[in-house]
Amino acid sequence: MQKNYRPSGVGMIAAEPGTYLLHAYFDDNQVDLVRSNVIGWKVGNDSRIAPLVVDPRAADGDNWFVQHSDGRVENPNGRVWDTLDEWIDELKREQREAA
Repeated sequence: MQKNYRPSGVGMIAAEPGTYLLHAYFDDNQVDLVRSNVIGWKVGNDSRIAPLVVDPRAADGDNWFVQHSDGRVENPNGRVWDTLDEWIDELKREQREAA
């Protein structure tokens, strides 16, 4: 038997229906929102979770946001917005300040 040295996960938890991974792109202060269905959560050995989506590149890095089935938007550092509109408004404000 061949040994596997790749880190493995502890397990997987199913995601609530209506959970999406979000990415926002800006074009002249217009927001182009891309949503990917989250089908589950991978739990790593270090107790960190990562979203499982059909396109694994969508969850690369830590710059993703999750829209939960109750409408809240959350990022990996634990910051939460009550609605999608509040999150988009903040992104627009940050975009304007960076310009």
